[in-house]
Amino acid sequence: MGAGSRSVYRGGELARVLDPASVAIVGATPKPTAAGARALGQLEKLKFGGRIDLVNARYEAIADRPCYPSVSALPEAPDSVIITVPRAGVEEVVLDAAAAGARSAIIFAAGYSEVGQAERRREQDRLSAIARETGIRILGPNCLGAVNYWSGAALTYTNVPLPEGGIEAARAHDRPIGLVSQSGGLGFAAAQAIQRGVVFSHLLTSGNSCDVDVADLVAFLAEDPHCGAIACVFEAMPNPERLLEAAAIAMDAGKPIVINKLGTGEQGAAAAMTHSGMLAGSHDVYVELFRSAGMTLVDNFEELIETATYFAKARREVPAGTVVLASSGGASVMAADKAEIHDVPLPQPSEKTRAEIQRQLPDFGTARNPCDVTGGVANDLDTFFACVDLLLAEPCYGQLVTAHPYSVHTANRVRRFGELGEKHGKLICHVWITEYLAGPGLIEAESSAGSAVFRSMNRCFATIGLYQQWEARRARWLSEPRGAASHLEPAEAAGRAAALIEAAPAAALTEREAKAVLAEYGVPVIGEALVRNAEEAAAAAARFGGKVALKVESPDILHKTEAGVIRLGVSGEEAVRAAYREIMVAAAKLDPAPRINGVLVQAMAPAGVEIIVGGRIDPLFGPMVIVGSGGILVELLNDKVLALAPVGREQALEMIARLKGAALLDGFRGGAAADRGALADAICRISELVADQAARLAEIDINPLICSADSIVAVDALIVKAAAAQPAEEPAPEMVVAY
Repeated sequence: MGAGSRSVYRGGELARVLDPASVAIVGATPKPTAAGARALGQLEKLKFGGRIDLVNARYEAIADRPCYPSVSALPEAPDSVIITVPRAGVEEVVLDAAAAGARSAIIFAAGYSEVGQAERRREQDRLSAIARETGIRILGPNCLGAVNYWSGAALTYTNVPLPEGGIEAARAHDRPIGLVSQSGGLGFAAAQAIQRGVVFSHLLTSGNSCDVDVADLVAFLAEDPHCGAIACVFEAMPNPERLLEAAAIAMDAGKPIVINKLGTGEQGAAAAMTHSGMLAGSHDVYVELFRSAGMTLVDNFEELIETATYFAKARREVPAGTVVLASSGGASVMAADKAEIHDVPLPQPSEKTRAEIQRQLPDFGTARNPCDVTGGVANDLDTFFACVDLLLAEPCYGQLVTAHPYSVHTANRVRRFGELGEKHGKLICHVWITEYLAGPGLIEAESSAGSAVFRSMNRCFATIGLYQQWEARRARWLSEPRGAASHLEPAEAAGRAAALIEAAPAAALTEREAKAVLAEYGVPVIGEALVRNAEEAAAAAARFGGKVALKVESPDILHKTEAGVIRLGVSGEEAVRAAYREIMVAAAKLDPAPRINGVLVQAMAPAGVEIIVGGRIDPLFGPMVIVGSGGILVELLNDKVLALAPVGREQALEMIARLKGAALLDGFRGGAAADRGALADAICRISELVADQAARLAEIDINPLICSADSIVAVDALIVKAAAAQPAEEPAPEMVVAY
């Protein structure tokens, strides 16, 4: 792709691309089924008010419109050039358009880099070069174009979805969503939600992105006044940090981004040597970093539009409490269940409000939250909406959730809900649990700026929970200082650590060598001694006192437990000597025979909570830090958090808090609480190491870091050098170690 490492295009740079005042269609034709004719038809369908020029050397006029032989022959350079010619003629048209002073070009033709052929890749690269050298902005190739519902600029040949009332109905309400999709097909599929009442500001597809890409389109919508929230269908990009840049623009603008990431492959972790490296698969990296940038991820495509629509319509900074009102006891129970699952608070109404509602209900009605008004009251609309009014007036509620199990006279109910929601400045969430999926009232609810519609109770409360998380993240975003985290260690530490890494003779540093690097960054490490015979082992153990651990030291044995070359909790001279001999026997049985430097004797760490902290240099995002629960929790529960390195103290504390096993740090079941502040400090220092040494290391693993009330100490560590920093393969001299 052609975006390289540049910053995202801002709104002004793409205004003539996505909100053009004039459009030229190259490949215009009177044949109604051809792309050129269909492109003209979409502009007319959306009542585009700008100038439209037709370009095709075969015709002098088409349907009473003059037709020109080339873009350069037009009387005035257009803002946007829609190119509908086959791939073979595209480059010539782009060069002509750029020379004529056109601001942008949209390329529908496919068959470029996506086919995997070197020559086609070069063709796309030439388009990127033209964009770079001339300044013409290019959308595509292999895209379905863009639709600006507010200006009528339908820059596509595909049938543009519209509501029954036409383009005027599409512009009738505020709080629309803008949709960005790398996949044109999925983008237009999602945009068909407009036909059930969802309001869109834009539909933007990026295709192969030889120039303008998904990050640019997100940044454009972040600054567009018509867009209330951004929905994004995302696959991948070679420089995803630019999408993080676009997300920052959106956060500053208070514009939520809801993203559905396609592709969950883990190729990024396939070749990892360290435990933490294997935890950072490519999909996990995207998910964690997008979340940290303030984007809200949904797992399923069918959740995207519902979630983004709610985010666009949600009232900012209202109380977190939600009230549920239903005429079905079953729906009330369902709501309570899902609210608990998604951690959405359902506070009870005041005693005064509860008493007033109870007076209007039969004995078997429930004037609590959820409020079951029963079917009898539901058919008495005045009484029903009197209850709604009372609940919406409660200051602890930011929105009301109501269920529609049966769609008959729902349109009138939706209208009255909307009036009361507007009166109190609160959103109404309609849960469409009827299987009459397009029943009466649906379009009215979807198209109302004060209503959000969900197809299930679970998705309703999941979305409310996600939105409250987004609001909390944005509040932190606005309050936290910007810029890189300040280093805890002086600059000289990086130089000393670099020298240690470079001096290590093997591709993977031994545990002892790795811990020496950690120590340069102020990370506490366990005391140890390298010994070469059983007597030295016994003497070292005596110096440490108490129980010790013995581990073979070898650049060829990365995972010592699996190799059977580690003994823990050993005490007494004879036991230490025996453990030494057992380890050496086990090492001698390994095939191929490893190089052995000796055996490490270590003081046993105090009891505490085990945490894994590591890092890797991600091929897309760069240096990253990974924090996970120790032991089997990290794999059994997938309990890990990732972030770009380096991280500051507040971010490190948040990473700790997000672990499923975080409760263990607080003295779970009577255990002593660990020092979270000291752990956060260690995470910051390790993240600094990863960032500073990014050119020298590929992966780092501290497994475990043992955390107690009195200490945080690294017990085991592994550093793998970057490929460029690894020594040339040569046989190492065999070291003779006495048993």
